[in-house]
Amino acid sequence: MKLRKIIIMLVVFSITMIYAQASQYSHDHNVTEVEVSGYGSSVQVAIQAAQREAISTAIGTFLTSETEMQNYMTVKDKILSKSEGFVKSFDVIDRVKEADGGWTVTIKAAVAKDMILTDLEALGVLLSQLDNPSIVVFYAPKGEQYHPRYTEQAINQINQYFTTFRYDVYDLDQLNAMIEDDISMKEVGLNEEVSMAEILAKKLKSDIYVTVALMLEDLGNGKKKAKATAKIFNASTAKLLGVQNGYSDEIYGNNTAQDANIDQAVKKLMPLIMNQVKGYWKLQLDKGKQYVIMFSKLPKGRKVKKAITDVLSSEAKEIKKVSTTEYQVWISGSIDDYIDAIGDGVQNQIYEGKDFDYENRGDRINIFPVE
Repeated sequence: MKLRKIIIMLVVFSITMIYAQASQYSHDHNVTEVEVSGYGSSVQVAIQAAQREAISTAIGTFLTSETEMQNYMTVKDKILSKSEGFVKSFDVIDRVKEADGGWTVTIKAAVAKDMILTDLEALGVLLSQLDNPSIVVFYAPKGEQYHPRYTEQAINQINQYFTTFRYDVYDLDQLNAMIEDDISMKEVGLNEEVSMAEILAKKLKSDIYVTVALMLEDLGNGKKKAKATAKIFNASTAKLLGVQNGYSDEIYGNNTAQDANIDQAVKKLMPLIMNQVKGYWKLQLDKGKQYVIMFSKLPKGRKVKKAITDVLSSEAKEIKKVSTTEYQVWISGSIDDYIDAIGDGVQNQIYEGKDFDYENRGDRINIFPVE
């Protein structure tokens, strides 16, 4: 009797531990759990095959286009060769010996998403999913102190750094020419409280904009130190994502020595900016890409307002109401596919049977009834 109680307690304990282990990642943003099977000549070989399948399944959640999947297939073996490193833990759910003597093993695996994303990015697989994130790098607003020539030097270096990682950037001369050619932008630029970087980013439908300010700090006794400051913003919302600083060593000397000082400060700054940007787009991949949906000529009534929320959320990972006619949505896949998927709801529940059309302005989508 005592032995039976011990066995029951051990079984209960084992089950509890399995579920505890399975649930410990439920709130971990960097882990995804998948249930998969693998086949092999032995149990161990089948487990290894299942782990590779777990990685492949987890990666599939990030790849939303045919192009991305094709890119992934070209580097698949490089990624799957690290499968054991990507699988943080796993539980064997079932194992069956097949008629041919081989084994099929089913596991529930916890896969490290952050590690996968880093490798996919390094192999150039992910960025086109976000249409190669575009970045505007420009001077800080006029209210902030910076040295124009040194800051220009820093901006050009940062742009070059981003291009090596396949990000789309805009040449500084191109941005200045845009301002010069646009009278309205020149007039706005006279306002010291307005960030020209934000205006440029929205005009160019950029994902992120970065303002840069570089100063040489005089430390006395002929010594100077360069400080490079970058502020990173979400271009759609102008929300500050982070502030990063790079500092050079203290240095004596002339302009040539100071130029070297600036290079050193910027080189220390660039990886910090990149980490901030990577954090942004990884969050976008996890939540889906963000769009602003705007409705024109809406029928009146509470029923329509509720219908908007219901229709938009039916195919979105997340939605947020900005106003009665404007909503932020986070989706997987293309905006055109999303509009197609919610089309019946927009036509019948929102516009009460009227045909509709939409205008794609990059990350801002205007939906309106056809008269």
